[in-house]
Amino acid sequence: MEWKKAEKKDDNTYAIPARWLHMYYYEALNILFRFENSLRIFVYIILKNALNERWSDAVISEGNTIKSETKKRITQAKAHGYLGFELSSPMLYLNSGEIIDIITSETYWKYFAPYFKTNKAILTSKLQEIGTVRNSLAHFRPIKEDDIELIKQNTKHIMLEVEKTLNQIAGISDRIPSNYQKKWFNDLSELSSKNCQHTLYKSRDDHWVRLEFKYNTPIINQRKLTNTYIHFLIGNVRTEQILKKHPAIKKHCIYIHEFNSSGRMNDEIATINKRFSIIFSNKTLEENEDEIIKDISNIYKSIDEETNLITQDNMARGQFIETKTVSSSFIKSGNHEYWSFNLNNTITAIANNDDVEFWGLMGQFETDFIAGKDIYPWMPSTISEEELPF
Repeated sequence: MEWKKAEKKDDNTYAIPARWLHMYYYEALNILFRFENSLRIFVYIILKNALNERWSDAVISEGNTIKSETKKRITQAKAHGYLGFELSSPMLYLNSGEIIDIITSETYWKYFAPYFKTNKAILTSKLQEIGTVRNSLAHFRPIKEDDIELIKQNTKHIMLEVEKTLNQIAGISDRIPSNYQKKWFNDLSELSSKNCQHTLYKSRDDHWVRLEFKYNTPIINQRKLTNTYIHFLIGNVRTEQILKKHPAIKKHCIYIHEFNSSGRMNDEIATINKRFSIIFSNKTLEENEDEIIKDISNIYKSIDEETNLITQDNMARGQFIETKTVSSSFIKSGNHEYWSFNLNNTITAIANNDDVEFWGLMGQFETDFIAGKDIYPWMPSTISEEELPF
């Protein structure tokens, strides 16, 4: 039994052994994997926005809820925890049939109907056709090459508005103008912190709001070990703790995510920043601004107090702020010279006990969420290589 491997070539393409499955099988897998996971994310966003913390009480079958049914499946998965990744998001444990049932149910259809340019009967039929191909592939039955065109066409028809929604909420980048006529905007603009600042953005359809926070990372200790290598002890925000310590944020936000931290050197003086965002719907902010703003104010207070604590005692650790070691190396490349920072230690990895609202490290300027994303929420690893825009 000889299992031949694909070989990666210098031009970033692969040589596939002739005995492997026909290429359209892999095309089908790629489309279905991305389609189903994008639909999961969409269903979560709509349910969370409509039901707040009760989103996981949505009924999927025979009186079972997302919470009750996936809790059993997560427990079963842990029995074989040595296989694959440990995943904690309930949405990743729903099968495609249950996702379809939620969307088309009498109870929840009113929340989903605005996002589909067809009636429920046609939508259900198209989803079931995709499901037929999906089940053939999942159970290792042969599929036809024509089936690929069917799932392409059906996903295109079904996901037209869904994709717009996912791109809107994942790519919120319009700075909110200073004369924006919302009370919550004025109240949030008045909040301040010594160590952290926020900027307010909205989606182009005005439906989603993103609060981007920039933590001015304190450098507690800096040691130049060689002329080309510097070691730092810094403060770092424990982003996931926001959801654990502030119930109003957890209840009302859609998700929280981090960016890659950034660092720069000027005359051997380092500046390091960590950014993270909290995403709400505009409507939610309007209806719950008092408790949300109170929680954000308390977050700022904790960050300032704990930053002060760790700068005085680097062995201390707060609820939100902890110390981390990072480094910077001096690079010469042709006519360019610069300090390159290794800040991977500041990234909060997806853990199996994280809240579903924590999406980990995510890019912010998404334009092809469904077909091109290299990492999805709740997943601790990439699913593909990143496709650079050049």
